[in-house]
Amino acid sequence: MSISIVDIPVSQLEPNPHNPRRDVGDVRELADSIRAQGIKQELLVTPSGDRDGRPMYHVVIGHRRLAAAKIAGLDMVPCRVEELSAREERELMLVENTQRVDLTPLEEADGYQGLLDLGVKVKEMAERTGRSMRLVRGRLRIASIPRSVREASPAFAQLSLSELEDIAEFDGDEKAQARLAAKAGSNDFEWQRNRLRRERDRREWVEAARLWAESNNLPMLPDNLKPEDMWANPTGYERQRRFVQDYPGPFSKQWKDWQAEGKRPGAVIRIFDDAGSVVAYTPAKKTAEEREDGKAEAKRRMERERRHKVRELAQASAELRCEWIRTTVPVLKADALRDMTERLTLLELMGVGDSMRGTSLDSNGWTRVVKAYSLFARPLPVTDKDPEHGVYTLNVAENALELRRRQSVPSRRGVELLLLLLARREGAIDADTWDREAYQCDLKGLNAYYEVLESAGYAVSNAERKGLEQ
Repeated sequence: MSISIVDIPVSQLEPNPHNPRRDVGDVRELADSIRAQGIKQELLVTPSGDRDGRPMYHVVIGHRRLAAAKIAGLDMVPCRVEELSAREERELMLVENTQRVDLTPLEEADGYQGLLDLGVKVKEMAERTGRSMRLVRGRLRIASIPRSVREASPAFAQLSLSELEDIAEFDGDEKAQARLAAKAGSNDFEWQRNRLRRERDRREWVEAARLWAESNNLPMLPDNLKPEDMWANPTGYERQRRFVQDYPGPFSKQWKDWQAEGKRPGAVIRIFDDAGSVVAYTPAKKTAEEREDGKAEAKRRMERERRHKVRELAQASAELRCEWIRTTVPVLKADALRDMTERLTLLELMGVGDSMRGTSLDSNGWTRVVKAYSLFARPLPVTDKDPEHGVYTLNVAENALELRRRQSVPSRRGVELLLLLLARREGAIDADTWDREAYQCDLKGLNAYYEVLESAGYAVSNAERKGLEQ
């Protein structure tokens, strides 16, 4: 490998097309320094062929210095010329750039991918760049995001590492990745991510259900009797049971439990892929004329569909809030922590509106609090009821003593108090809270709670915002 240091005309130097760093950034201050003092450290370049009879060079290290030299008006810059292989070029550029804090995760990821394309192993990349193998593999997953997905968001190149990792999580599902990328930078990113995760889980659950049903020869509802939707009764059959992924256990267990409840002669099933459910039907015992008229049945179906959407909103919003609480509350600054605590305390003691109605909890209420608390804090000793062993509530001594122990640590007392207040709020929220037609609907209280969360930085999604409208 030959090496020489020479002054080369700026016009014969080109940015390396494989440079991980897409943007050199603002180099005006560097240009001022070069104008006053010249270039103190030569650029590393490698020959790239001839053009119009002149030798050309690709910059390997020194892209910012070259850009600044052009602004400063330099005609020549000092360069160290080395004959480098494509692999050596990429390795040097990646090592150089990974030392810079302003290299984006996507740029770093594409740099690793370039080396992988040249046959460099993950272990060798990690050793050369001083990174862990786990980090390199993670960046390579990001690099695998297709070009069409990257183009779905104008700001894709500036996405955070966590956002890129979330998109890469859906590797192999380009449509899902594009849907998520389109929400980048908005309050709906986490909502869309969680929604896509649920859709993926439902698909996997349904596929497992289908395989089990086929292998066990479960009778299927004839195609010519396909119902209008999963709530309807097909001709000659009555809807009996809906099996879903949200219910504990796979379809095989749910089916066996249902069969154990009693004989189901003539039972058939239909799989609804889009809804992520399996519905069981039995032969109708009454004729259509003897059953309620179709209008009443349609009305009930509409109500079931409406209620289903409310439950989905309640579940999805709870997941977002609890995730935000889990990651945000422990690192809140003192002022923000105190403000949230004061506002939630007043909400608990006074309620909202023109009357003073604070919250009080019975054993069932405390059970919901413990369930909620365990979603965003280290779970308490007892998190599930066990009637067979006398555990009918989670308001038990083990949990109370553990909460008091955590609250006794001075440095943790403020955080623990806020977590408990948040758990009381979360434990009180269910589908009825969101349902305008339910007796227990409490959109006023819900809005007051969201105002507290939003004041501390919680990003309210569009779906939540719409649901909060009174």
